[in-house]
Amino acid sequence: MSIQNFYKAAQAQEFARDFQFRVRTLGPFVETDLLYIKTTTLPGKEITNQAVPFMGLEFNVPGSVKYTGSESWVINFRCDEGLNIRNKLENWIKEIFDDEDSTGKYGVPTEQASMDLLGKDLNPIRRYNFIGIYPVSLGPLNYDIQGTGAPLDFDATFAYQYWRLAE
Repeated sequence: MSIQNFYKAAQAQEFARDFQFRVRTLGPFVETDLLYIKTTTLPGKEITNQAVPFMGLEFNVPGSVKYTGSESWVINFRCDEGLNIRNKLENWIKEIFDDEDSTGKYGVPTEQASMDLLGKDLNPIRRYNFIGIYPVSLGPLNYDIQGTGAPLDFDATFAYQYWRLAE
């Protein structure tokens, strides 16, 4: 491929950019909630390989699917001044397990999340739905009396059962 052909292909197909995403819904959050998400990842998916030995040879056949990272999907949130996002996440965690009386939602999670990948016009080009999502950890907020006034952010880690590409 020549440089000119590469350039024409790049012009025709463009490149995905690291800021072209939006988490639309996340458990108790709805589209109208401002989530202030700074970073996240698009989790992976893989087919497990199954080795089938026969007469000294090992044949590889596809097995079941595995949603890589489904036990630890990390989202980095920018913290709003009123701590509204963090408060909603803390309450969600408390619903799952309340350490005051050892009660909670022990069943299979029913909450969902959706994430859009955006085109250069910031309109959705693809949507991923995460099924059975719940928070597993909420990272610390780091304060510093000698700080420069930089906005605070924190990580929250979620687990989910599987994801589907929206039709």
